[in-house]
Amino acid sequence: MLFSFYANANNSNEVKRDTAIAQVVYGKDYLFKSIDHLSPAELKSYKDSLTAITPAPIKLIDQVNLLLKIRTMGFDELYTAIDSLFELDHVPYPLINELNRYISENQQELLNFANETIDTSQFPANYYYHSWNTITPNPYKANELAQNDSIIEIKLIGTQRSTAFVMPIEDKLTSKYGWRNGRMHKGIDIDLQVWDTVVTAFSGMVRVARNYRGYGRVVVVRHFNGLETLYAHLHRIKVEPGQIVAPGELVGLGGSSGHSTGSHLHWEVRFKGHPINPLNFLDYETGTLINDILVLQKTKHGFAGYPKGSAFYVVENGDYLYKIASECGTTVSKLCKLNGIKRNSPLIVGQKLRVI
Repeated sequence: MLFSFYANANNSNEVKRDTAIAQVVYGKDYLFKSIDHLSPAELKSYKDSLTAITPAPIKLIDQVNLLLKIRTMGFDELYTAIDSLFELDHVPYPLINELNRYISENQQELLNFANETIDTSQFPANYYYHSWNTITPNPYKANELAQNDSIIEIKLIGTQRSTAFVMPIEDKLTSKYGWRNGRMHKGIDIDLQVWDTVVTAFSGMVRVARNYRGYGRVVVVRHFNGLETLYAHLHRIKVEPGQIVAPGELVGLGGSSGHSTGSHLHWEVRFKGHPINPLNFLDYETGTLINDILVLQKTKHGFAGYPKGSAFYVVENGDYLYKIASECGTTVSKLCKLNGIKRNSPLIVGQKLRVI
C-alpha cells in the first residue's frame, strides 16, 4: 500500500490516520518536472499557447491536461489511479511518482476532502449506522452502536428491497469462521480461480471498493436490511462506492490480492461492525438460507446469529453429545455441524447448543 487514511465514521471534525502519508518514489523521473510548479491558471494559459503551435505538440498538451486532472482528484480517484497503473504491462513510474508527490504535498487538503460531512440519510440502513465511510471496510465503534441492543430480527429476503439471496460464488469451502492458528477468522474462505466472477449476496449499495491492507482488493456492500457483506482478495473490482447492486450482481473477479496464500474469496457478514458466522444461517451445501429471518442476539463481544425457529439445549453436569442428541431427536453429526464443534470437543456446563 502506498498510503492510507480514513475519516472519522461519526463525521466529527477529528480525522484519524492509520498510516502516515509519505512520498514514495520509483526512480528519479517525474512526468511534469518542468511545469508542475505552475498554478492551474498558468497551466491553462500554457496549454492555450501550445495549441497555437503548428504542428501542435499533442503529447505535451495531453500531459498538461493530465496534470490539471490530477489536481482535481479526490482520495478515492487517486488511490484507484495508482492501483490501476501498477496493473499495466509497462508501469508508468514517472506518472506514479507525480501522483505520489501531489499526495505528499497536499496532505491536509486531501484529509479535509475525505472528512467532508455528507447526508447519510440517503444510504441503506442509516437508522442503524448514521454514517457512510468509503475508505475503511470496518470503521464503526461497534460496542457503541450495539450497546442498547438485545435481540434483533432481520428479514433476509422477502421484502421489496431484499428479494433474494445468492451465494457469492459456488465452490469448495476451504476455511470456516472461527479461531484459526491462534487468530479469529471473521469470515469464511471459498475456493476459486483467478478471474472467476464474484457476486453480491443481497441487494444493497456498495460502500467500499478499493485496495485495503490485508484484504487486498475488497468490496463492502451495505444491505437494506442492515447487514454488510465483504468480498476480499479480488483480482479486479467491478463496482464503485454508491452503486446499487442486486442479488447475484457482479462485484469483482476472484484473485489472491492482499495477505493471501492462494486464490480464494474471503467473505464476511457483519452487523454494526460485528462479524456474524454465515454458516449459522445458511445451508452451504445447497447455497440456500435456512430461514428468511435472522435472529441476532447481543453477546458480550458481539452478536450470535441464528435462523428464526432454532432451538437450544443448555448443557448440564454429566451431559455428552450422544446423550444430548438422543434426547433432542437428532444426531451427533448434526449437533457438530450446527454448532461448529467436533465429536471430541469438551462440553461446558451452561453451554448452549443449537439442536434445530
